[in-house]
Amino acid sequence: MLGRGHEGVAAGAGGLGSAAALKSVLTSWEGRLRSVRDECEQLTGDLLTVAKEMGESETTVKSSLKGVQVPAKAGEKR
Repeated sequence: MLGRGHEGVAAGAGGLGSAAALKSVLTSWEGRLRSVRDECEQLTGDLLTVAKEMGESETTVKSSLKGVQVPAKAGEKR
């Protein structure tokens, strides 16, 4: 993921404390991104299920309202 942007840093900054700190930050961000990816993968199924259920519910409500007649106000076209 982020490793490509860090290629060669260790060789070019060998012996500097900032190289170790940079590696630590890289490792930390890679772990965070893995966690986000895993969470998104877990939610995918749940979100698809909710979307399907909401679509079905909307269709049911829409069908049930077809028989309802609402009187028009004076001067209003329907």
